[in-house]
Amino acid sequence: MSATTLLRSEHEKILVVIACLRAACNSARSAAGFDGDTFRDAADFIRGYADAWHHAKEEVHLFPALEAQGIPKDGGPVGVMLYEHEIGRSHVRAMAESLDAASAGDDKARATVIEHALGYADLLEDHIRKENGILFEMADQVLPPAEQERLEEAYRSAIPEGATADTGARYEELAGRLCEKWGIDPDEVIRSQGPAFGCGMF
Repeated sequence: MSATTLLRSEHEKILVVIACLRAACNSARSAAGFDGDTFRDAADFIRGYADAWHHAKEEVHLFPALEAQGIPKDGGPVGVMLYEHEIGRSHVRAMAESLDAASAGDDKARATVIEHALGYADLLEDHIRKENGILFEMADQVLPPAEQERLEEAYRSAIPEGATADTGARYEELAGRLCEKWGIDPDEVIRSQGPAFGCGMF
């Protein structure tokens, strides 16, 4: 297994939840179709899985390893990925802060929830294409076998504060429930991304 195999697999789970989030946004165009529980579950998943569980592996382990191999942070692809992580967090904060008002029938708050949910979705889909199609390809080429093995072990022990070894599985189950709720086929979501999730440019 390469240092990016697990991260690619986690990307698939994130993309599936993003597809559910898009479906919820489409439904929420009308007040009657707003499902606050879905947005709350999505925010929980993004914070607990996409960010604390997944991005932590990249920020704490993979990105420093790439810098050590000469891939720059400042002005380079690692810096771009870190910046986009922060933009994603800002979208989720704005979405979550408007959820209670939107659930109570505030149309402006509902519009804010949709705006930032779609902003996050657009950002992360593009972000994942760049990581899978460019940065992870770089990683697989420049990281020596011993470093690949070290990262694999580091990922297994990368359990965020307040989480347990079962946290990843719990969030994957949440993703499954959202798919059932919104009629999303996870396999179709992954197929729709293409064989390498695209090859955009930084």
